[in-house]
Amino acid sequence: MLRLIMDTSNHYLLIALYKNEQCLEVIQEMGVKRQSENAIPALSALLQKYNIELLDIHEMIITLGPGSYTGVRVAMTIAKTLSVISPIKIKAVSSLASYAGLDKCVSVIDARSQKVFVCAYENGKPLINEQLILIKDFEDFMRDYKDFKVVGQCEIVGYHNIEVDLANNIYHLALNSDSLKNVDALVPRYLKDVEAKKICL
Repeated sequence: MLRLIMDTSNHYLLIALYKNEQCLEVIQEMGVKRQSENAIPALSALLQKYNIELLDIHEMIITLGPGSYTGVRVAMTIAKTLSVISPIKIKAVSSLASYAGLDKCVSVIDARSQKVFVCAYENGKPLINEQLILIKDFEDFMRDYKDFKVVGQCEIVGYHNIEVDLANNIYHLALNSDSLKNVDALVPRYLKDVEAKKICL
């Protein structure tokens, strides 16, 4: 089985190719605001290197946010297009979860405007709902998770960065998730929408 992993939701452009259980190659580069122009050329070069056609891919795994609204849509659009022209299976995992993987972690993503997206995970499962909080409230949040390591965009909350294998994390999270039945209904997970609705109510 050929699996394609793509994450364009935040500050990385991540593309990984798996054949059966083996990772053939991972491209992970800083790509803030440039995923839309770099994703297709990088994907094409990777497939050409291994003499694989896009339509040969059996399964595509993407991240669905939270994160950059425009960035999330890059991989999502590719997945939706592929689902129309091929029998490919599509899976989607949380961008926050992708940093945590199967570890015991609090995952953090910069949400701009002095806010962060956060969630606590253990064994690939969220322990709470994904949240949008003020950076100044992060230490209060961590009082309930003192023995958890912090992963993701750690520097934004004053923690040292911990290197994580995003491709490997996404791959293993997807092993325990089902393929999407209705790819057309897939939309970015954008927690700021939830916050906006709360303000309006």
